[in-house]
Amino acid sequence: MQNYFNDFLPQEYFGFRKNLYNLTSNQAVVAELLRTCCEEKDVKAIEMAFERILGKPEKVVIIKRTMVRLEFPDAVTKALKPEFDDRVMDEVRATNIDDSKVVLDANNAPGLLLRRMVDEIGEKPRDYSYQVLDKKNSHTVAEVMAANLYGLAMGGSNLGAIKLLLDHIDGAVADVIRLEGVDTILLENWSDVAPFEAQQDSNGVWFLEKESVA
Repeated sequence: MQNYFNDFLPQEYFGFRKNLYNLTSNQAVVAELLRTCCEEKDVKAIEMAFERILGKPEKVVIIKRTMVRLEFPDAVTKALKPEFDDRVMDEVRATNIDDSKVVLDANNAPGLLLRRMVDEIGEKPRDYSYQVLDKKNSHTVAEVMAANLYGLAMGGSNLGAIKLLLDHIDGAVADVIRLEGVDTILLENWSDVAPFEAQQDSNGVWFLEKESVA
């Protein structure tokens, strides 16, 4: 059903509305969502369409300062010199990533048009959104939907519309996670010999500690 967004977004709104009753059931579901986005003050519908077309805004998760402690319970000694090779923790080698790229054809990327409409309307005078909404039939579905969202946001009372625009233009506000009561994350390695950098605690256990900062 994703490609139906691509079919409808470039259409002039008059033709889109005229053909609403000549669609398959799957097409009608997508079309009704877009019609709601263009004609109703329903931010949830617009958010759903934006997520289907543009994807969810990227959100950064910040984990506040914590300590990672790696213990070697079976080690009776440590290496006499540091190791310098391409091994990673627990001798699991990094997997080579296939550098082949998938190229998405513009015809299958409905988000390109909607993104352009949001960017263009955002740079136009504020009355432009209302002009589009007054004459929907002269504009594309993508432009009418973007104008409706801007109109709701500029009204000032719909914080959901404002948040949706900010999230898709600037990115979502980062989540901050603080590990309350947990100062150290404990990991174990069952090697016989601890690394050269390891220290020995009061119980004779070799360990490495590394501070992790967000």
